[in-house]
Amino acid sequence: MNSLDKSDIAEKYESRINDLESLLEISKSLSSNLHYSSVLDSILLTCMGRARVLKAGLFIKSDINSKEFTLHRNYEGFNPDRKIKYSIKEDSGLVKTLRTNPACYTMPELLNKVTNIADIKPFAILEPTLVVPLINRGNLQGIIVLGERIINEPFIEDEKDFLLNVAGMAAIAIDNAFLFEVSTTDMMTKLKLKHVLFQRLQKEFERNEGSLFLLMMDIDHFKKLNDSYGHSFGDVVLIEVASVLIGSLRLQDLASRYGGEEFVIVLKNTNLKDSFSIAERIRMEIASLEFDYNEDGKKDKVKVSISTGIAMYNPNLDCVPEDLIKRADSALYTAKENGRNRVEVAK
Repeated sequence: MNSLDKSDIAEKYESRINDLESLLEISKSLSSNLHYSSVLDSILLTCMGRARVLKAGLFIKSDINSKEFTLHRNYEGFNPDRKIKYSIKEDSGLVKTLRTNPACYTMPELLNKVTNIADIKPFAILEPTLVVPLINRGNLQGIIVLGERIINEPFIEDEKDFLLNVAGMAAIAIDNAFLFEVSTTDMMTKLKLKHVLFQRLQKEFERNEGSLFLLMMDIDHFKKLNDSYGHSFGDVVLIEVASVLIGSLRLQDLASRYGGEEFVIVLKNTNLKDSFSIAERIRMEIASLEFDYNEDGKKDKVKVSISTGIAMYNPNLDCVPEDLIKRADSALYTAKENGRNRVEVAK
């Protein structure tokens, strides 16, 4: 064996060791994060960096009962048509191929594998250069699609193997984050459960870093609405109101279902003026909603409103989370007493 051969072998082993070290770091990073949306971001950014691509997207199930994989909003670089639903059915030939023959596929390779072209229509529109399945214990957890490369070179087998290993770790991370999400989330409203709220408040009390505001909200006359239109209709209202709350918050904030028609929002690093503005914006958006009731021959247009109490965390007054919640609840009671559909601030 000449010196050139030895040099090539040494370089190959060095490259392999670097890849293993990188995989170890990626594994640590992904396994230490249980925030679902953050995990998805980490997966995409990791794949983009390693594959040296400008675009990356992820097809996953929207919930545990879903029968299709849908392009998640955490995509990078792609510019999908909002009018098109980018989804792949769980029982499609494409999913079967990816599950039974896990590998990184180029589009031409997929076209040779999948007989039903309709199965890969979402990919044909996005035009990825590589499709990577996320497999965990034989189950497909998702599908990564990668766009054009920064370098004008095709993927070599070592790169594909590395990405497939990353995808395996990503599948485990998604599974863990999803299970955590299920165990901490009210499945109907998609808001955090009450015990998560108390855990978050306790941590914030212990840190005592930056300002903290708590908004306690209650749907006005909700019992009357349930009595008039039924609990199924009431659930529709709860889901829509919760959707407004979720859409109004930053990643660092928290929205929780406190009980029945009561909700709590925790706002971090803000001030009273902005907290009040957020509460008002939510109040007005909910007041603008209109629900169509059409059952048993009865038709009606139904509108709802919410009342809100705001309290700022004060370590001199709030020794435990219940203290802050009690002050916000008192402000909420004042809002009810003053006519409902309004925001009041704790004294």
